[in-house]
Amino acid sequence: MSTHENRLCRLIVREHFGPIVEKVANVILRKGRMPVAQIAMLTSLKPRQVRECLFVMIQHNVAVYAEAQERSRIVTYYEINRPELLHRPLIAKVLHYCQEWFERDGAAVAHALLTHGKLTITECINEIVAHSPSAGGAASGRSQAQRVSSLKKAFTRMVKEKCLIAVRPSDSLNATDKEMAEEKRETDKMTLPPTAAELANIRKTLGAQKLQDQTSSIVGLKRTLDTTDHDRFEGDKRRKLTDGDLVIVEEVEADVFFKINYERFIIRWRNMKIASLYEIRLNPTAKKIMNTILTLAEERMINCKEDFSNPVNIMLLLNNLPKDVNLVDTLEFDPQELGPSSVKPKVGECLEKYIEILEADLMKILRKDAGRSGQYIIHLRMAAKILKRNLIQDIVATRFGSPYVRIMNMLLEKGKLEEKQISRYSMMPIKDVREKLTTLSTFGVLNLQEVPKTTDRTPSRTFYLWEVLLDRAADALVDRLYHTMGNLRQRRFVEKAKRAVLLEKCERTDVLANDALLNSAEKRELEMLNGMLEMLEVQELRVAEMVMALKEF
Repeated sequence: MSTHENRLCRLIVREHFGPIVEKVANVILRKGRMPVAQIAMLTSLKPRQVRECLFVMIQHNVAVYAEAQERSRIVTYYEINRPELLHRPLIAKVLHYCQEWFERDGAAVAHALLTHGKLTITECINEIVAHSPSAGGAASGRSQAQRVSSLKKAFTRMVKEKCLIAVRPSDSLNATDKEMAEEKRETDKMTLPPTAAELANIRKTLGAQKLQDQTSSIVGLKRTLDTTDHDRFEGDKRRKLTDGDLVIVEEVEADVFFKINYERFIIRWRNMKIASLYEIRLNPTAKKIMNTILTLAEERMINCKEDFSNPVNIMLLLNNLPKDVNLVDTLEFDPQELGPSSVKPKVGECLEKYIEILEADLMKILRKDAGRSGQYIIHLRMAAKILKRNLIQDIVATRFGSPYVRIMNMLLEKGKLEEKQISRYSMMPIKDVREKLTTLSTFGVLNLQEVPKTTDRTPSRTFYLWEVLLDRAADALVDRLYHTMGNLRQRRFVEKAKRAVLLEKCERTDVLANDALLNSAEKRELEMLNGMLEMLEVQELRVAEMVMALKEF
């Protein structure tokens, strides 16, 4: 891992968990996985303190452990869960969209889980109710009961839509060690050591089984019979199977712990960005159609690395379109198509026309499912490539200017080119082209490939071909963005340290009760500090969104 990534991880741990936990995490980030005794020796902390720090990080899913047999004893090694830790800068975005998708109760559930790491539904609701303002009397008891019922509905809906995911004891173990243990169990069943083909087949079988477990059912959600029908949640798409007065309802198991599923939020944000591409190219109606297709296919999406979405039927799409979508008036028709009556087609025909337009678009994101009439799929890999390309172009244009973007687009379109060819196609002098190519290569966007004519690799007898590799360029930019995020976070610590005396005074009980104890200069200084911190946090969130698009999509 890069130095910038390690530094950012360390700063995130310092802000969220404090300096002592940061000291433990810093050693593990630099040295790799190690047991408690070795961590205590390198950090000069007591083993009890190290265990408490590790417990805090495991509770918040930031650390994992692995057990190894060493002679006659079992040694436990600890390491940092980097993906989970690097998702934490998106917490503000998660809370915002929980408020938007699941309203006030969903935001309260997400805040409680982010504060405590993992909770059961009972613990989560009790935590929210305990910190909610309440009034005395019987009316307060009724309102509290309604509040608990509303929180249960919100929690169940978030589990149903996989924004919350169950945490099992095995989730705190290292993923690589779990896979190796599963492979060992399979190979132990064989009488002879496995060949390379047999080992590959075992890994393929285990991967398919893991994929099936992820898509089969939602862990922690059970179905129970009830004699009374419950109100449907707003926007909930669950189906209830009735048998007389009995109704099958879905409930969250009380003894299962849950945590925030960042992967589901990232999938939704990616789908929103894919739909926004068509608003720019066509119109808002095309965006709503694509957004509906992606919403229908989202239920079976596991991560952002899938190539295609599940097929969506055109009739299902028509039934699930928002009511405010106007398909008829947003299309232009040829008078010859309308005929002498000039009557516009029906809504279903207009939707088919829109689908034809979206399918014929040059981005080639929407496609017909082969062998299935009326079924359409989304080419997610192509959409992610377009989103990455657009973002890299915006970064290059902001940093260097439009001529650099022109060279980059030319190489993306034509492939590998020499300096002379780039100069001829871009109509720029060879001297300027050479300077721009060097700048882009140093920035990490371009890649240079040498093709020697002879075995001695003489420069005069070698072709130097320039190309753009989007994945490699994205990795280089992600490292730079990690550096930027680390600088923004470090700047916040510096600004707070400069005003440590003022902040300590503001935290006093008497000052919290009466802010008149602060003089005008202190109030101005505090207001300026809050404005600066807010600006830095907004900038860091924007950079974190760029990292998410380049790394996760």
